[in-house]
Amino acid sequence: MAIVFFMGKSDLEKNIDSKVEEQLVTETKKVEAQKEAELAEKEKSPTKTYTGPQTSGSVSFAYPKTYSAYVEESQITSGVSLNGYFQPNVVPKDDTKTLFSIRAEVSSTAYENVLQTFKTQITSGKAKASPFRAAAVPEILGTRIDGEIAFGKQGIMVVLPVRAQTLKIWSENKEAFADFEKYVLPSLSFAP
Repeated sequence: MAIVFFMGKSDLEKNIDSKVEEQLVTETKKVEAQKEAELAEKEKSPTKTYTGPQTSGSVSFAYPKTYSAYVEESQITSGVSLNGYFQPNVVPKDDTKTLFSIRAEVSSTAYENVLQTFKTQITSGKAKASPFRAAAVPEILGTRIDGEIAFGKQGIMVVLPVRAQTLKIWSENKEAFADFEKYVLPSLSFAP
């Protein structure tokens, strides 16, 4: 027993410097990663605020200031009066492969018809629907959809009736869900 103890002690004495250095490197990496995450979060604040035109219900919401925006705010031939894309740094070309951090759309499609497009996903369990009220407009009841919000795209979407139009605001980028929940949804406002 004494020999085993002595050999263990001898190993510790020989390798103490390398073990301490190894532990120090590990701790340093953890601290650096934590500081980087804190800095990235601080860079998002204060936020920017997007406010749409009155014809689209004056939709307004906050988003991280590190995001860029591309928004079409005119009557588009397909009945969409607001079509917005928000992404960290640069907004890429809209294609079916891009997972956008924040999307916003106001269309002339009836609220019930928009919800009907999610019926298959909800009944199959690929998505879950729950009631949603924007804090700034609590009198309007909408629907929050979590799960498959488009073919092959997982996300969070809120659908709300805005006058004779329908607002859809969503995130399809898992890395941006926290920003969507923290900045966009609590600040969401519109003229009912």
